[in-house]
Amino acid sequence: MRTAKRPILLLVFIVATVSAGGIALGENKTVSRRTDIHLFGGDLSPDAPLASWYHRLGITDVWLYPLKGAFPQDQRSDTQRTVEQLEHDGVLAAYQHNAIRYWWFERPVPDYAYETEKRRNAPGIQLWDNAPETQDFWRGVCESATVIYAQARSAGFEGLVFDGEAYYSYKGDESGKTKPWVWGGHGDQYGLQGNYYKRGRQVGEAIQSVWPGAKIVMVYAFGYPGERWWYQGFKDAGLELFLGAEHTYGAGPAKPGGQWYQSWWLGKKTKATCDWKRTQFPFIHDNQHVIAGVAPIDFGAHTPNYRAQDFREQVDSAANGDPAGPIPVWIWPGGPFSPQSWKETDFADGNAAQDYIRVLHDYSRAFDPAKAQPTGKAPDRR
Repeated sequence: MRTAKRPILLLVFIVATVSAGGIALGENKTVSRRTDIHLFGGDLSPDAPLASWYHRLGITDVWLYPLKGAFPQDQRSDTQRTVEQLEHDGVLAAYQHNAIRYWWFERPVPDYAYETEKRRNAPGIQLWDNAPETQDFWRGVCESATVIYAQARSAGFEGLVFDGEAYYSYKGDESGKTKPWVWGGHGDQYGLQGNYYKRGRQVGEAIQSVWPGAKIVMVYAFGYPGERWWYQGFKDAGLELFLGAEHTYGAGPAKPGGQWYQSWWLGKKTKATCDWKRTQFPFIHDNQHVIAGVAPIDFGAHTPNYRAQDFREQVDSAANGDPAGPIPVWIWPGGPFSPQSWKETDFADGNAAQDYIRVLHDYSRAFDPAKAQPTGKAPDRR
């Protein structure tokens, strides 16, 4: 049964968290290992005022967007920021000051290009053929990549993130036999001799030429054949590739009528789901190169996706379940991620904001004494 809202208690807790910089660890809780906590998105406003709040929550990494990148993206062009703008506005300095790594994030890649290029040229043209228009497109992406990603590297970005979900091209036909889409319907292009692999490697080599060994996170890593071969091209070009898995979203017991993410995927905990995910991408050899997506709260709907105890079990499996080392996680907030959004959330079933935030405090590497801490002085924007 749902409980009544507790706005006053929640407000007091959020203010205390923001002001004091944290909360006590759970009673009798011994955490053997900590892990990195990535955030899908991040504050791009001048001086990034939310950066210090992120740090107090336990966020170690932010995926910044919208940015003016090498690929076509669906955000308005006037909202896409450049490296120069981010530096001028003190955004990057704010994250550095708070010991938070920042990543260059482009989305959706390459799905938006698949749709726009097809419409712009001809229905028969698509990203995985050998038409002259297609060759020109990929050549342009590579030229932009050598300029933009060189700037990102110089500005201290930790790496790149590409959102590979098919928001535009997928029309319900997974096989792509009747409705081809970015990852399906082009079976003749699978394998090392196909254009999925060749185009991935072409872009990967362009990145490698200006940013050797660059880290790149591929979100959401569903495991479609075309997707799998495109990813391998980047890895074989010399980049350090990470899977930003979505199938790890799930937590909790399966309930009739519940959403898929309200129970463990195929009954597997986070570590086991990462093991399974790597069978779809066999060139990823360990779970430390899988960043497990978690989605405990939909801040757009102001409701938890699952209980805090399930969130704890989920992150604990990532931090402690793999003998080889902690598995990093990323949070998809599903809406604005701010102190205000926490205050507006309707926590029910005996949970409160404190229960979810305590998980971050208990497991985040941000609170590891060996990790670099904020400098203690404000960024100098002179």
